[in-house]
Amino acid sequence: MRQKEKTRLIHKSLYEMQAEICSALANPVRIQILDLISEKEMTSTELLEILEIPKANLSQHLTVLKDAGILNSRKEGLYQHLSLALPKIKEACQLVRGILAERIAGEEKKNLALIKQLKSQK
Repeated sequence: MRQKEKTRLIHKSLYEMQAEICSALANPVRIQILDLISEKEMTSTELLEILEIPKANLSQHLTVLKDAGILNSRKEGLYQHLSLALPKIKEACQLVRGILAERIAGEEKKNLALIKQLKSQK
């Protein structure tokens, strides 16, 4: 296999891994779970109390996050303790929030300009 082909396959593999992480983050409940767990290790029972979602639904979300390699879990007695496997995921979420803040500010400016234009047409 030529070097160019090897490089292409490596890049493809990296893009697939990145897409898997992004896909796991593409749900508001999972983002909230990560936000909560980024503050401290939590049990699934604690998450259920905060999120107020069915246990089966939480289990599905946790499985997606674990399969993507984002969450660690350890069993202690009857409880499953959850923590971030990738602490930098918190920084990634903060970066996205910063982008959202910029987007909202841009939309606000645009809306204010539209309101001003509408008022001037009276």
